[in-house]
Amino acid sequence: MSNYQISVATFNKLARQYQDKYMQMPLYEPTYDQFSELLGERDRVLELACGPGNIARYLLARRPQLDYLGTDLAPQMVSLARENNPTAQFEVMDCMAIDSLSQMFDAIVCGFCLPYLDKHEAKALIEAMAKRLKPGGLLYLSTMEGDYAASKLQTSSSGDQAFIYYHCGERLTHILNMAGFELQSCHRQDYPERGDVDLFIIARRR
Repeated sequence: MSNYQISVATFNKLARQYQDKYMQMPLYEPTYDQFSELLGERDRVLELACGPGNIARYLLARRPQLDYLGTDLAPQMVSLARENNPTAQFEVMDCMAIDSLSQMFDAIVCGFCLPYLDKHEAKALIEAMAKRLKPGGLLYLSTMEGDYAASKLQTSSSGDQAFIYYHCGERLTHILNMAGFELQSCHRQDYPERGDVDLFIIARRR
């Protein structure tokens, strides 16, 4: 089983616990607010690795007429997202299969998907997202920032595992620029519980 598959299996198993912990996340809400203010009322939005629909619910509460498609590789996450956001559409899909979509989007949300992708996969995903965004389209991207060499398989007290990759903000900014994005904002937030730094980027496709 690959590192990615290990992480997805854990998220599928612990979907409801993840929902209970992260459905309300005031620490991240300022970044959601900033992103939602840039959206049009009826924009077509794609979310990758949507989890239980926590970001979707926040955005749809402020922009209820968004044409929203959320995707996640964990079926239990998709099931919860549908329960939490009955007006949106959710499908089981690997984020790396974004090229299989034919439609173009006004915005893409990719919240904390990159911590489960290695640096090569992260670069490929950013480039693929650029191809699915309309000119002027928005990207919301968040990840755990740190030394890539510190990436490792982490095991919880209950024995559940996930492989966590840390990504460098400067490298991500360079990849975004090369993929045709202009940076709109870059925000770092300490996460005391983990002892990590979370990175939030909003960019617009040129």
